[in-house]
Amino acid sequence: MSPRPKITDVRREEIVRAALDVISERGFQDTRLADIAERAGCSAPSVLYHFTSKDEILDAVVSLVEDRFYKGVEARLEQGEGPVARLVRLLESAARDDDGEETATMWKMWLEIWTRALREPHTARTRQLLDHRWRAVLSETIAEGQRAGELPDSVPPGRVALMLASLMDGLAVQFALGDAEVTAERMTETLMFAAERALGCSLTQSRTTVAGVAP
Repeated sequence: MSPRPKITDVRREEIVRAALDVISERGFQDTRLADIAERAGCSAPSVLYHFTSKDEILDAVVSLVEDRFYKGVEARLEQGEGPVARLVRLLESAARDDDGEETATMWKMWLEIWTRALREPHTARTRQLLDHRWRAVLSETIAEGQRAGELPDSVPPGRVALMLASLMDGLAVQFALGDAEVTAERMTETLMFAAERALGCSLTQSRTTVAGVAP
């Protein structure tokens, strides 16, 4: 039986979730602590009791949407599926259009982080940690596929992971901005195309199995 969360932890999570909603609606620059407090049902001093600054709240918000992303990937994996299926799921999840606004919200938060990271050291460190986590997940998934004999071992996993992560970020900017040419499906197709050529193999069957639709 897991211990019940502390009241302070519950309140902190409520503030982060409220901040996610407000920042999604107004943008980070136009969001005030008072706005977050009102949405969370508390006072501005209460917000500052849990967070030292608005930048720290933004860091927590991005961490929240990132954790949701990884949990969503794991939830969609069938028991016993191998590393190739996991890689396909990771690439697809970056632009799934069956999650409503959740994926778009994630990328909107990343746009806020990228902008703040240019000038805010604390946010820059958060960006670095989260990007390192994502590249490491991709790299280890590819390496696992190579060890299992599911992927060719002629390419360095870290290099492919960096390429895919960077391509994803670039596409995500256009996707978050609502570019008509970068739909969720187009983003997924482009990532799959790049992954297949970088790895020197076909991921079509894995995508058909995982997504349940023909690519």
